[in-house]
Amino acid sequence: MGSRRLMSLRVPLGRDTLEEILGVPHLNRWPDRPISSICNDHRKMPADLFVAVQGQRHDATDYIRQAIQDGARGIVCQSPPFSDVDGSVCWWQVDDARRALGQLAHAGAGWPGRKMRVFGITGTNGKSTTVGYLSSILQEAGRKVGWMTTLEHRLGDCTTRSSMTTEDPMVIADSLAQHLAAGGTDMVLEVSSHAIDQQRIGGLSLTAAAITSLGRDHLDYHETIEQYHQTKQRLGDWCPAGAAFVRPHPQQDASDRAGEIRFQVDGFADAVADRIDGGFEGSSARFQTDGFTGEVKLRQLGRHNVSNALVASAIAAANQISATHIVAGIDKATAVAGRLQSIESPVGRIYIDFAHTPDAIDAVISTLRPLVRGRLILLFGCGGERDQGKRQQMGWCASRADHLIVTSDNPRGEDPQQIIDQVLTGVSAGVDFSAEVDRRLAIDTALKMLKPDDVLVIAGKGHEDTQQIGDRFVPFDDHRVTCELLEQHFPFSREVTG
Repeated sequence: MGSRRLMSLRVPLGRDTLEEILGVPHLNRWPDRPISSICNDHRKMPADLFVAVQGQRHDATDYIRQAIQDGARGIVCQSPPFSDVDGSVCWWQVDDARRALGQLAHAGAGWPGRKMRVFGITGTNGKSTTVGYLSSILQEAGRKVGWMTTLEHRLGDCTTRSSMTTEDPMVIADSLAQHLAAGGTDMVLEVSSHAIDQQRIGGLSLTAAAITSLGRDHLDYHETIEQYHQTKQRLGDWCPAGAAFVRPHPQQDASDRAGEIRFQVDGFADAVADRIDGGFEGSSARFQTDGFTGEVKLRQLGRHNVSNALVASAIAAANQISATHIVAGIDKATAVAGRLQSIESPVGRIYIDFAHTPDAIDAVISTLRPLVRGRLILLFGCGGERDQGKRQQMGWCASRADHLIVTSDNPRGEDPQQIIDQVLTGVSAGVDFSAEVDRRLAIDTALKMLKPDDVLVIAGKGHEDTQQIGDRFVPFDDHRVTCELLEQHFPFSREVTG
């Protein structure tokens, strides 16, 4: 399902609804009949109502005249009416066109979010996995759960691939309506920092929300880490008073928000995980939070996954889900594709992981380092046209591995060798490393290095099945490529798991 820019409404918007959301028109009379379609992309016209959003790269107000020529009967934007607008066109000037778009979309879908429980999960790392844990818990409690994540959408009984982490508000509204029509009772949304800033979840009131972690990412968009973290914190603004808002502890900011739950692994907070144990086969821990204290077992390894499961458990307990269902839900939650996904190998162990931030690389190494009897080999890179400041940090964090293979991630419009060179400036002195621009050759090199007690992590792309080089999206799936190369080196001796 791709991002929708044109929405035919399930519920036409009449005067009362339009006035409630937009107020009285600033120009001309009310539309002579209800609004039955809305659009925020002039290329997708015609539609009854054109919502002109001012973005970072494009300002849709530049296309208002074109939208009117293409049949728009109403305009919503943050600019005053043009002096030459036809008298038949209704014009609303609003403070925030993005917010208006979200409200219009959900009203036109019949406000489905008001008829089910909707949860929002954000964070630098761990969002998809936490959505998986919470969804599994809710399913154990007998709920019909949907989700929208970086990887997939689950609506009713139908699962489709996702095209982005958090969709356009028109897609979200229509998806909730589909899920509700199929008997859905709960929806869990993965919410990116871009989506929060751009109000893609506008029109929703969240039953509960959480921040899984706060690290460094997307500074090409947010400019500073402080702005990035502040944006993440704003997810709580979509929660009504008293709703659970789970976030990391400690944090420098003070808050007296009712319903706030601070969490920490091996610490002192409102929700705590301790007695942590685990190996390659999974993890166990004791969770303590208001409404739930108990031992849990995870199929996934790593303290970061214990943390993700703790967040999901805290949300569930705050919403009166029983201890029995929490324990069973965590236990039955399956691995998310590309998140420490294991590939069975006749030599050593191999994992595919989405780790593409300094914190995520650190978490993966911290998870595996105590378990590795041989060498820990890490293959990774950094994306082009994104936060350049994290490249050196990635090299520094990766230096805890025994051997590094630095390669291309998604170079986009940058020279991949220059990206690699910037990463290498952060690699600690004395660390064994090699560099290879061609990611397939780099993986092949890593596989040839493996010895029986070694562990190889192929990091950065996880579930992705393309590599962006310039303007081209080239088919490339780390999991598939690794399996193909293993088959060449060790034919008929491999099984794929995870």
